[in-house]
Amino acid sequence: MVARPAPVRWGLILLVVGLVGLGAALVVWGLPLVTGTSSGDLAPTRRVPATVVEPVACGGKARDGIEIRVDGLPMRAKLDACGSREGEQLEVEVPQKLPANTENLVVQVVGTGQAGSGLGQRLRAVLCTVAGVAGAIYALLLAGHGRRRSAAGQPA
Repeated sequence: MVARPAPVRWGLILLVVGLVGLGAALVVWGLPLVTGTSSGDLAPTRRVPATVVEPVACGGKARDGIEIRVDGLPMRAKLDACGSREGEQLEVEVPQKLPANTENLVVQVVGTGQAGSGLGQRLRAVLCTVAGVAGAIYALLLAGHGRRRSAAGQPA
């Protein structure tokens, strides 16, 4: 007969799994704050309307030419995309503080840039970390349970 662990032991195992998961989550959540590398470091952007004025065929580093209006002033920029139709209207993300030289300004369509929510990215990382830690501990528990069972079944 295989000895079953007492309920107290399973409670202790669950407590350890929970504490390891919580510790991993705190490390993943706080690491960008300690190292200073988070998506919050990206330049803040704002949305402005744009019109495609110079569409280009896709290939290589092709970028459509667009006209945008920033603070009421029209200016030209390159869209980090290609294959649009001339006259197509879209909304793009431009830096909150424009550089002095806007000749080579490259902008992105709203929602496709890297200026995503730092909170959302960290939350996904925390959840993946917790899931990985929980899965690894579960696999170790199953592997340990299998060894006990095989050891108990072998003749002495």
